[in-house]
Amino acid sequence: MTEAANGPVETPTTAQPSTVIADQGSNGGGETWAAGLQVEENRALVEAKQWGSIDDALKSYRELQTHASKALQLPGENATAEDWDKFYSKLGRPEKAEGYELKLNAEAIPQDFPYDEKSAIEFRNWAHEAGLTPRQAQMLHDKFVGYQSEAFVAAKEAAAKRETDTHRELVSEWGDPDTASYKQNVELMSRAVSQLGLKSALAELGALSGDGAVRNATLAKALAKVGKELYAEDTLATTANGVLSNPFSDGDSFNLTEQGRLIRSDPRKAKALIQAAGKKPADFGL
Repeated sequence: MTEAANGPVETPTTAQPSTVIADQGSNGGGETWAAGLQVEENRALVEAKQWGSIDDALKSYRELQTHASKALQLPGENATAEDWDKFYSKLGRPEKAEGYELKLNAEAIPQDFPYDEKSAIEFRNWAHEAGLTPRQAQMLHDKFVGYQSEAFVAAKEAAAKRETDTHRELVSEWGDPDTASYKQNVELMSRAVSQLGLKSALAELGALSGDGAVRNATLAKALAKVGKELYAEDTLATTANGVLSNPFSDGDSFNLTEQGRLIRSDPRKAKALIQAAGKKPADFGL
């Protein structure tokens, strides 16, 4: 205010509104620079990162950009096969499929498990095509082999159960295995299988095991009936104990004298018995 001739006069003042941000860091006495930020999330970020100044924030941003430029990036939608190959190589995929050194854990699978080396080679090719790292390929290999192993064990157990059930049913109908009735029916069944050339086909279908064990009682009984019809007129069908006998079969029934007599007296019957024994008539001159 000044004194004028006619009285006191007020001197006008011009106010300059401003926002003051004190960038004094942890040593300053005023507000931190983040206090002037208008967005609450931004202030929270500054506090969480403990950026003492704008320079600190900008430095952190530059470091992030540098890191991002060096980071592994997934190829885009229009990426070429070459782009993907480069990406897989950076991940650690071997240069060639042969680079996968797959190991089989023998302790984790049954001793008789049929591990297929050819399939393992194909698996390596697929793993390379998919861009898998060695660790990923080994893990998938182990998982798949484990799955196959479990299926293999389950199949063996199911086959063993079928054999047991079949044997129990046949015993209940034919008698105990050491009886003449049981042995005769088994021989008739075996002859029918051999004469009709069914052994390989039945094994493929799972009705017979590799060593000839029967896994289907209905089929066994039907084949025994077929065998009985085929050899109904066979004078050599039974021994004194009622058990079938074939002089061309290996074992106790084998008889060279009877073979020669049959070949001379009844070549047709001899040929049938030779075939029933699983042998070739031509080897006997028929």
